[in-house]
Amino acid sequence: MTGTVDSDTAMKSQSPTTEKKDDDRRHLVTRKASIFGVLRSLQKHRSPLTITFRGQNKQTYTSIVLKVDLDEGYFILDEIAPPSGHQRAMDGGIFTVQANDKGVQVVFGNNTVVGAGRNDGAAIYKVPLPKQLLYKQRRDAYRAHIAIADQAEVKLTSYERQKPLVGRIIDISSTGCKIEFPYLVDPAFEDMEVFDEVSFDLPEAEFDTSVLCAAEARRAVYFEDKNMTQCGFRFLSPDGRNQREIDRFVAYLQREARRRGLE
Repeated sequence: MTGTVDSDTAMKSQSPTTEKKDDDRRHLVTRKASIFGVLRSLQKHRSPLTITFRGQNKQTYTSIVLKVDLDEGYFILDEIAPPSGHQRAMDGGIFTVQANDKGVQVVFGNNTVVGAGRNDGAAIYKVPLPKQLLYKQRRDAYRAHIAIADQAEVKLTSYERQKPLVGRIIDISSTGCKIEFPYLVDPAFEDMEVFDEVSFDLPEAEFDTSVLCAAEARRAVYFEDKNMTQCGFRFLSPDGRNQREIDRFVAYLQREARRRGLE
């Protein structure tokens, strides 16, 4: 699987290949619920997949994710094109999947088809959820701090938690945000924990709209003396409209910061 490396500490003199492997390791996802969240995002946005069978690196195939089942531990692929890919899949060929969903590079290997059927006359394939996958979000651009007057209440919903979390966004970029919760979040956030729905309204005076997308938790900090939690989140492949609204909000905050002389 791409991204599997040894645990030696990276040195400044290391080769570019070693640097890439170390970087891949930092983006390796192994938690089942997080893997489910990434594949579900690919399904939701009908992101095109590039499939390469082992030993056939010069030939690539395409498909999309039709369904993801966390409880049973599998996902369904649509018919593989061109048609020669169907036979390779049915012959038990091992393949790697690559996708790029709104700036997120997704790669997972060692896949095999364990069942097949038809949907509206087209072949479909059942594949076990990968045990690990590599994905890299694009780097954050400008990160805008939000004035108290513009802070948006945000609601986070996860199928893994009994009830939603509610907090306020205190800074935001095109790829993520930091949220403050006026309580100690319990159970504690898991690194890369996926929230299926993150929703917040933008300031009515400027936007009169809202944002809804998935996100993953990063770097939570707990302030027990203040009974408060802060946690960073990365947006997981918002669709075109939601990404545009996020970018507009960040641009608005940047203009406001300049107007107030805060930059």
